Amino acid sequence: MLTLWMLILPMIVWFVELVLPFPALIEEAAKALVIYRSSSLRQAFGLGLVFGFSEAILFLVNANLLQNMSAIFWRLLLTMPMHGITAAMIVVFGKRYWWLGLMLAILTHYLFNLKIAS
Repeated sequence: MLTLWMLILPMIVWFVELVLPFPALIEEAAKALVIYRSSSLRQAFGLGLVFGFSEAILFLVNANLLQNMSAIFWRLLLTMPMHGITAAMIVVFGKRYWWLGLMLAILTHYLFNLKIAS
């Protein structure tokens, strides 16, 4: 069930980001809602990869958002693992201090977006 949520989550988040243009904050908070229920670091990483893959497919379907088709390759190569790593960061501090992992994940995602945009 968690995998299904991660597959549809980018489509839900995309509409929220149209109103609130803070992708690092919105995406990581949404992932945290699902990741919090994961049972292990490995599962969290896998769920993050599923989220990244689903997001890449969403960008492929909305090809007008891409400047060229090679961008989908870079999204799969770079963005998918980033989502896996940030999802793992959320659970690395455990159930008690998950919010520290969330803050670290948001910061990592934000810095990743800054580097990719430049």
